[in-house]
Amino acid sequence: MSIKVVNALKYLGLCSLVFFTIISCEKEIESIGVNLVNNNNFSTNKDTSEVITSNKNIDSVPSSGVAQYLLGVYSDNEFGTLKASIVSQINLPNTVEGYNYGTNYGIDSILMIIPYQATKEENYTDGKPKFSIDSVFGNADVAFQLGVYELKTFLNTLDPTDPSKPAIYYSDKEFQKGDTPFYLGNFKVNPNDTVSYIKRYMPDGITSYDTDTVKQTDLGPSIRIPLNKSAIQQLFVDNAAGDEFQSLDNFQHYFRGFYIEAKELTSNKSHLVSLVMSNAKMVIYYSKDEDEGATIDLNGNGVNGELGVRTKHSYDFSFGGVKSNVLKRDYTVSHQSGEDRLYVQGASGSMATIELFSNEDLADLQDNNWLINDASLIFYVDQNAASSIAPERLFIYNYDENIQIADVMTEGIGAVGGLLERDADGKPYRYVIKITDYMSRLLKTDEPLDLVKIGLKVYNPSDIPTAINDVKIRKYSWTPKGVVLFGNDPSFGDKRIKLEISYSKINN
Repeated sequence: MSIKVVNALKYLGLCSLVFFTIISCEKEIESIGVNLVNNNNFSTNKDTSEVITSNKNIDSVPSSGVAQYLLGVYSDNEFGTLKASIVSQINLPNTVEGYNYGTNYGIDSILMIIPYQATKEENYTDGKPKFSIDSVFGNADVAFQLGVYELKTFLNTLDPTDPSKPAIYYSDKEFQKGDTPFYLGNFKVNPNDTVSYIKRYMPDGITSYDTDTVKQTDLGPSIRIPLNKSAIQQLFVDNAAGDEFQSLDNFQHYFRGFYIEAKELTSNKSHLVSLVMSNAKMVIYYSKDEDEGATIDLNGNGVNGELGVRTKHSYDFSFGGVKSNVLKRDYTVSHQSGEDRLYVQGASGSMATIELFSNEDLADLQDNNWLINDASLIFYVDQNAASSIAPERLFIYNYDENIQIADVMTEGIGAVGGLLERDADGKPYRYVIKITDYMSRLLKTDEPLDLVKIGLKVYNPSDIPTAINDVKIRKYSWTPKGVVLFGNDPSFGDKRIKLEISYSKINN
């Protein structure tokens, strides 16, 4: 037997010994706990405490380099109006032949294409796949105005104050845009927008010799915005041989990107759509003569035996590495006033803060010498509020220090909870969030935690720590969902926010 095998067997034996020892110890501990309780050494009780709450508007959140981007207009009487626009760099086409439109070229069509997040429906009878668009908030039947402009603000890849770090843009940043739009029109989401029909033209730009049917590779729907051909040709085609197109750096200083702007029309009660922009692009479709000396007929073929032919081409300008959401809020129509209710909304919206105890109350609790079995913050939804897009989860953290609360690190988000609970009619009812470990440490008399405010926000996937030492809270938020909760006003009775503590105490 080799030395490697012997060592492997040794390690296997050691691991087995440790494993069974742990199992044995766990069983002993469980038995000891049961005996103590059964012998009436402990009594178990529940305590319900009042807490102090307040509202806080979130002025801005980091909105570049995020997983999803919002586009559109949404409004309700609780949270006011949110307008979401997008700015983005674009890249040069990836081509080995160089950026060149060839002989007798003509621009056939120019489209901005942004794929939706969509789900294919399982059952359809006509042979054509059907899709539903994911992450639409508000009334999808009401259009908003969509404009596409040239971005006039240069987007830095690196932080100008510290070039070792990437640049971060915030949702309230003001960006400059061109005066004349490449596109301006009414827009609403369309799950059936799965095909583009591209007419191909002769050099005269009038005579069409063919029509292409263009679909996404996954056949899913996309936003397809036709851009002004003459304006794009002037910027991207007529000077294709210039220095502006010889490197990405030159190009992105020459054309800084697109500003995709959403505005309300007659009604601001329209909708928002959440988009993953990784596959967004502008496509220039063009035709050219393949042989300079050939004469091309109306069908795009050479005449008199000549070998020339009219050929179809396209250049893809993918959206670049730097993108950012522009979120503009207007609270003038909202009901956010006073501290009797809590307003919690994502996407640079609003949050709440919670103070569990005063220093005097905390000292009294520490003197009780409780063993904390469970501690939960319970938030009840105001079902009479106008807002109807309650988030599926809320999240708490140490607001004063902007770090994770103990339970998230020790138990994980699954144990902490915060999921939306619905009543028998399916209406949003309440959220329950566990803070057992935090309370246990807070009530320790030897090394207690300092009292801090707790922040309550809409949960975002970026809130989850990625490592044991990853305790800092990131400010990212890209869901506009919001909920109105009952605060600590006594008039709310059993629906007011509460801290419930289940504890055991040694019987004297």
